[in-house]
Amino acid sequence: MPGPYLANALAKLERENDPARAAELAAMRDRMAVLDAEREEENPRVYLGANNPPGETPAEALAPTPEGFEAIKVNIEDLLVEARNWADGVAVENQAQADEIARLIEDLRAAEGAADEARKAEVKPLDDARDAIQTRYNVYIAPLKNKKPGKVPLAVSALKTTLGAWLTKLDDERREREAAAQAEAAKLAQEAAAAMRASVPEDFGAREEAEEKVAEAQAAATVAKQLSTARVHAHGGNRAIGLRTYWVPALTNPRDALAHYVATRPDDIKAFLLKLATEDVAAGKRAVPGFTITEDRKVA
Repeated sequence: MPGPYLANALAKLERENDPARAAELAAMRDRMAVLDAEREEENPRVYLGANNPPGETPAEALAPTPEGFEAIKVNIEDLLVEARNWADGVAVENQAQADEIARLIEDLRAAEGAADEARKAEVKPLDDARDAIQTRYNVYIAPLKNKKPGKVPLAVSALKTTLGAWLTKLDDERREREAAAQAEAAKLAQEAAAAMRASVPEDFGAREEAEEKVAEAQAAATVAKQLSTARVHAHGGNRAIGLRTYWVPALTNPRDALAHYVATRPDDIKAFLLKLATEDVAAGKRAVPGFTITEDRKVA
């Protein structure tokens, strides 16, 4: 831990005078003594800029190194030790302690920023290489949702539109045949039912004719069912390409829709309303019908 941080942590432990931490306190005092001795042996004339200003740093020296991460890690770990000493459940007793905590927060934020900048520098070569590869392939495979779609998705989309028109024509014809078959099956079923009602057990011929009408009605119903489940396809490779049905809702009566979802999905409606209210409060509103807005104070 750097000397200033160690001194702060040591002062805090000495203020608390917790017997359970006597060993830790002794170790910290020993470490402070070592640091004080080292400072006394340092050459007082050695300081930044004592000779000539530093020359321009070579580009290769700016490249991220494992040693750079270790320096960041050591700094952060030291700050975390100090943070644990301050955030140990003991309340702040005076302004000086509050100022020390505020200073530590700023030091931690600065360390976090330095670590993030080092991370960006370390991953930049990888990101640049990935971006170059992605750009190379995106010319052909970028999804349609991209600002500049790839050529292959565009071609597939155009071909699907062309094929879709043909398959839709075939499906419309199939639906016409299905409707006609269903109408014929319904007509034959009515005729068969009427013939069965009109026949009597002793009239063999009439009963036989009624049974034939029932068979015809059943056959017609089978044809209608087959047409209803049939699908139009195009076969040109390992898989068939057909139409897919999508059901798309359109809001026509918001009041009825809201009543429906309030009754069937109340938690989702509450979450949605809370989201709207949170946005309004963030925009400056302090009164929203149906909500109680309270003040909450936190350290910025």
